[in-house]
Amino acid sequence: MGFQSRNRKSGRESADFRTMGDSARSIRSSLLRTLASSLFSKQKTLETTCAIGDVLVTLRSDLEHVFDDFTALYPRAVTPEAAGQPPIQIEVRRSGRTMLGRALYRVTADGREIGGRYPGNGVFPLIEWGVNLRIIETRNESVQIHAASMVLNGNGFIFAGDSGCGKSTLAATLLARSSIASRWQYLCDEFALIDADSLMMMPYPKALCIKAGSFPVIESLSLPVARRRDYVKAYKGPVAYVNPGDLRADAVGRPAPVRFVIFPTFVADASPSLMPVPRAEAATELYRCCFNKASGPSDVLSTLTRVVQGARCFRLVVGKPNETADVLETLCDTTATQDARAQTRPTWTKPQIGNARRRVDRATSRRELLKVGVKVAFVAPVVMTLTSRQAFAAASNPSGVCSTATQTGGLCETDLDCCSRQCNLGVCR
Repeated sequence: MGFQSRNRKSGRESADFRTMGDSARSIRSSLLRTLASSLFSKQKTLETTCAIGDVLVTLRSDLEHVFDDFTALYPRAVTPEAAGQPPIQIEVRRSGRTMLGRALYRVTADGREIGGRYPGNGVFPLIEWGVNLRIIETRNESVQIHAASMVLNGNGFIFAGDSGCGKSTLAATLLARSSIASRWQYLCDEFALIDADSLMMMPYPKALCIKAGSFPVIESLSLPVARRRDYVKAYKGPVAYVNPGDLRADAVGRPAPVRFVIFPTFVADASPSLMPVPRAEAATELYRCCFNKASGPSDVLSTLTRVVQGARCFRLVVGKPNETADVLETLCDTTATQDARAQTRPTWTKPQIGNARRRVDRATSRRELLKVGVKVAFVAPVVMTLTSRQAFAAASNPSGVCSTATQTGGLCETDLDCCSRQCNLGVCR
């Protein structure tokens, strides 16, 4: 009996081993079929055309999740402003594998390769990069400033600065404000597109690109992240995207005049504060942040000078999100009140002087006539001296730029009265 039971037990074990071997072989063959199909089968290409404001973008992608994310961020409906314009052609194609078998992809924008070969989680930021590059190369009718652009109650705000100064995070913070009295609207977090003729800021409402360091701020504001994927942007680490249209229907603003030029700097645990900046310094800084100095409108510096003449310029220390938004909204309200008072203030009318003769009432006393004579005796030589200085400056410097300016783009660095008299640009006034 014992011998027969041992035989039955060994038979069951051998049957189990055969079953395990068959299962391993089936798994191996399934993996080989999957690998062969991924290597040799034809990749399905998806195509769509979406609108980013008045910019059309046609995407052809071999990656399904990139296609889904792009169509989730941007509407497929063509806006009237974008109708009739040639779309930017973006293509995502598979281009080999890594040594470990991971698929790599190339991204091209209108036939121009962007970045190189990247894995799937690095493709979507390359699409954004490609569209931005084509905007820089084709939208030369506008002055392109590296800045976030927002609108509050019809007043345009430019938040200019280099990468990493917190422009996108600040724009997201302001966009999250849902108060009816202070409802911010979004134009762009990468560009301030200023029309050279009207000086109006134009909307380019691309999705806000938020870097990993600002993820806690976005979570604290309860902003909806459009796609929670670990996208890796070249040289900047993981990023996430916020679609302004997911916040509210009127989140995207219309063209607006530039009323405030702000240069933000983030300081941890600091109280937000504003420091006035001379208009000459602001124009020089905007010129430094300009993308299309060479290929833009005929005179970019002159356009930026006209922009700062109609705006108030500040440096902003960015602190806690809500406190920073309160400071900016208070600035906008205070400026609006001051402008309203200035409009209601009576204007002084210059008296008419005909043929260099002042009409004097016969009843005027001799003392008053003496006062008038003394004033004329002292003022006339000063006026003639200033006029001769201006004539000499115009003759020696026909470009209108102050001859004492240093290498700052041709603008004066100070607001001194002597500088404002000799500078025809008028940025110091």
